Amino acid sequence: MADKRMFSLKIVDSDLFLDMPLSSQCLYFHLSMRADDDGFVNNPKKIIKIIGANEDDLKILIAKGFVIVFDQGIIVITHWKINNYIRKDRYKPTMYIEQKQQLYQTENGAYISEEKVGCHLVNQRLSSGQPSIDKGRLDKVSIDKGREEQSTPIFYGEFKNVRLSKEEYHKLKDKLQSHTDTMIEKLSRYIKSSGKYYKDHYVTILNWYEEDKDKLIQKGLNKKMNYDVGESL
Repeated sequence: MADKRMFSLKIVDSDLFLDMPLSSQCLYFHLSMRADDDGFVNNPKKIIKIIGANEDDLKILIAKGFVIVFDQGIIVITHWKINNYIRKDRYKPTMYIEQKQQLYQTENGAYISEEKVGCHLVNQRLSSGQPSIDKGRLDKVSIDKGREEQSTPIFYGEFKNVRLSKEEYHKLKDKLQSHTDTMIEKLSRYIKSSGKYYKDHYVTILNWYEEDKDKLIQKGLNKKMNYDVGESL
């Protein structure tokens, strides 16, 4: 892990940052100094105690959007990629892969949590690291690009919060047929109302469909019978 950290004036010289209490600003700097090379910190409470800050300072950082907190108490510095650039030969990936996979990255490099993501803000889903593409082989680039397009998440549902790749969506269409959009909307509304996080939306929809399949089929049959009766009348 690198032992030097940088801070962008675009972040720390903003009114949003300077309007915070000095203790919150100080905590931000100390958290950033102790973060790993992806901006994650697993002991914010310890750091708060060491520097004589309090948990309200951390709550302010969270409320202002300078850090993102996870259920396990792990946090990440939101603007880490804006503040820091680490050479590849010195970069050591974070060990908090599960938490990193819950984040997206905006076009300017800021982290954004999954529940706050919007399609227009997202540049790309963060990955744990993929082999580089041989740029001299155009055929391979073309193939990889096609695969990437198939696996790139698209957001569906009324609230644009159901994450599916094109490939997953087509699989659902094959398996669920006319019930696909119904199940997507059900998940979209439930996520919106409950705030619950699902790691894999494709699998969740499949599981829910297995539970609801008989009711959906019966509902479809009843609807068809009503149409038939109407036609006969």
